[in-house]
Amino acid sequence: MRRSLVLFSAILSASIIAGCAKDTLINSPKGSAKVGAARFEPIRDIPIPAGATLDNDRSLILSTDTRWTGRLVLKADPTMSQLFAYYGDQMQGFGWQPVASIMGETSVLTFVQGDRAATVQISSATLGGSVITVTMAPRQSGQTMSAGRAYPDRSIQAEQLPPLPSQSR
Repeated sequence: MRRSLVLFSAILSASIIAGCAKDTLINSPKGSAKVGAARFEPIRDIPIPAGATLDNDRSLILSTDTRWTGRLVLKADPTMSQLFAYYGDQMQGFGWQPVASIMGETSVLTFVQGDRAATVQISSATLGGSVITVTMAPRQSGQTMSAGRAYPDRSIQAEQLPPLPSQSR
């Protein structure tokens, strides 16, 4: 009797934990106009490829109801080049303006929207598919920081570095 009670308790606990984990990872959109795109709560302002899965261990999302900051790491089946084209096109549909992009072993696309900047990095996954890392952060102001203006606290001293020696031979 005691053995079956312990077994029942273990199965019940595992079921509850599995049910909770399922609900916290992904919420599908209800009546979404963007068919084929998965949605992750609280992420609503960038496209998420259909079938993408969240890497909870590598993601760090700090959010309010309307904004988030941090790192979102996803695993998706499309190739790097397909995802590069997808984000290049779909981010603009979410109101993001492209700033720079480069396609390579790790492809990178950078976008801005208002006072926020998003960087999308795409690399090949070990066992097929791709890994997508989206980093969202506040956008820095357009002012350049020179040595004299970089530190408003005058107790911190800043000096320009001397030029590197010439490598001519």
